[in-house]
Amino acid sequence: MLLSIVIAALSEKHPNMLNWSGNLTYPIHWLDLQATKNWRTVGEYLQDRRSLLAENAQLREKLKSLEPKLLENEILHNENRQLLALLDSFPQPPGRMAVAQVIAENFSPGSQLITVNLGSHNGVHIGQPVLAAGGVAGQVIHVADLSAQIALISDLDSSIPAQLAGTNLPLLVNGKGNIHWLSVPFQPRNTTLKAGDQLVTSGLGGRFPSGLHIGTISRVIHNGDEPFAQISVRPAVPLGQLTTVLILLKNKPTSRPDKA
Repeated sequence: MLLSIVIAALSEKHPNMLNWSGNLTYPIHWLDLQATKNWRTVGEYLQDRRSLLAENAQLREKLKSLEPKLLENEILHNENRQLLALLDSFPQPPGRMAVAQVIAENFSPGSQLITVNLGSHNGVHIGQPVLAAGGVAGQVIHVADLSAQIALISDLDSSIPAQLAGTNLPLLVNGKGNIHWLSVPFQPRNTTLKAGDQLVTSGLGGRFPSGLHIGTISRVIHNGDEPFAQISVRPAVPLGQLTTVLILLKNKPTSRPDKA
């Protein structure tokens, strides 16, 4: 401002002072222009940053609202995949069935139990067979109005009439209290059963329909000092990973059966 006043006063006595003042003030105008541009750029940057922050906040809120839907879609996808596996396991339905979801597990030593979300209000009764993707899972042993408890075939008290697939050789498959292994008792040490043999339900006793897959013999130990062979069976069903099962709905039994 002082420079402008001085130049204005001198320009009246010195006519060339006006041109000289223009040259003198050019750098000042240039600096002012650059400062204005830079300030405008900073303002635009801050405005863009505020816009981006606002958009980021909106996207985060939208993501939060979508997370339950994404989780629900994943659950539905897994459930559909399990239902398809169940359908593939039983192309010929063995009877009227109900789909149940596993809501609790109890894998204590010897006791192999699960609880499902169907009960007497859904037509579930004690003694009904329970299937899962792959074959036999267990049977119903306790029933409430809206839930039921199932003893898996690995339960220590479980015993299922069985046979070698493709034959009429009668067998029993017992639980061992371990979800990964079953056993075939009372077979002589010179038994013809071998690793890889498939075992299915025989239908004896009328509890389980015949022909349902139970498991595969994984090991046969012939001990010369023991009268019976030690036969281990791997269940056809992943008993420790059950989330969806099928309950075969039958008429209510007249007496309370033991575990499978």
